[in-house]
Amino acid sequence: MPPLRWPAILAGVALAVVLALLSALALPPISAAAASFFGLFVSGLLAGKLAKEGRVYHGALVGAGYVLCEALGIVPALSPTADPLTDTVAVIVSDALLLASAALGGWCSRLWSSSDTGTAR
Repeated sequence: MPPLRWPAILAGVALAVVLALLSALALPPISAAAASFFGLFVSGLLAGKLAKEGRVYHGALVGAGYVLCEALGIVPALSPTADPLTDTVAVIVSDALLLASAALGGWCSRLWSSSDTGTAR
């Protein structure tokens, strides 16, 4: 397991929270939810670039930090439904997609890294 780079994780979570709050203010609810996935992708990308090692892992930890912020009410989350089963499934699927989006951003950070390919000057 790669060593954790907490500054990378915290920077990614902070960026995700700021983007989520801005999109919640500026966009209707459905668009703001879609913007959260994009914001987490970008935040995972940032964490992966800063971490240099274990990029997907750091991206996924950014997603986990964002889900924690949702649970604490810092960022807007899905509104509950009347049916508890539907609500539970929706939360699990939403959280899994958020984690996947941030992890994908971490994975993509390697694709745009010049330091790994020997082309840095």
